[in-house]
Amino acid sequence: MREYEVTVIVQPNLDESARNDLLERVVGWLTHGESEGDKPVANHWGMRQMAYMINKHKQGYYVMYNAKLDPARIGDTEQNLRYVEDLLRFLIVRKEG
Repeated sequence: MREYEVTVIVQPNLDESARNDLLERVVGWLTHGESEGDKPVANHWGMRQMAYMINKHKQGYYVMYNAKLDPARIGDTEQNLRYVEDLLRFLIVRKEG
């Protein structure tokens, strides 16, 4: 297992319950085991102004996760994130160490 930072930008027009459901799905894709120590740690940055418009949105709701993932599962995780229409962007970066 390696440590990764996963950042997602959610559409700003989602209501809070829909956004929380979406973020729970993302946590499900990032969780690899049953133990509490395996769950990713979420850091909600909240609504932020973006540097440029994406899909006619100037703002997005940012969340960064610190997660331990199997490198072989990164492709599946990216595919799951890619097909969610309410995510404007995502980025998966491996932490050094």
